Amino acid sequence: MCLFAPKPTPFAAPPAIEPRQDTNTDLPGKKDVVDPDTKADVDYGTGGKKAGPASGKKTGTDQLKIDLNTGKDTGSSSGGANV
Repeated sequence: MCLFAPKPTPFAAPPAIEPRQDTNTDLPGKKDVVDPDTKADVDYGTGGKKAGPASGKKTGTDQLKIDLNTGKDTGSSSGGANV
């Protein structure tokens, strides 16, 4: 242990940080992405309706109903719960 050593001095504080000032605050100009003279090739209602997997079946809330008596093996002929 040194009794006669000089005391350490603290480091100097760093300089204050100045915020960046944007001098150009104008909004960007409009960019034309699509040529305004061209029209999209869209045909509405030209094709017939395609039959999907639900064609001929119930629609709406009727499709949520479960048919209980749908076959001979359900117990309906033997006096089961689906009589």
